[in-house]
Amino acid sequence: MSCALLNEDGNVFVWGYGILGKGPNFTESSIPEIIPPTLFGLNDFNPNVRVSMISSGLGHFAAVTNIGELFVWGKNMRGCLGTGRLDDQYFPWRVTVPGEVVEVACGVDHMVALVKSLN
Repeated sequence: MSCALLNEDGNVFVWGYGILGKGPNFTESSIPEIIPPTLFGLNDFNPNVRVSMISSGLGHFAAVTNIGELFVWGKNMRGCLGTGRLDDQYFPWRVTVPGEVVEVACGVDHMVALVKSLN
């Protein structure tokens, strides 16, 4: 069982057991641990990027930034992360979608994203 929390500053914290988004050697924590904001696109060129929404499934997570980018990590059962691969994802990975992600929801072994078209 794993948990995630998004604070008002746009920081994502994870704890519990499983693929938590901090690498293959970090699989368990009894206290909330921050995922570095740089893994969600925060850098000198994008200093205002913040996570604005998170969702979790049985063993996977999704995060949407304030600029409409989708990041996923966790167990990739049957390709539910949308990365184009079947491998589990140990760090947040940006998923390329044809538009701005408005909302995301994770289920037991699936995920759905609502995307606003760029056209």
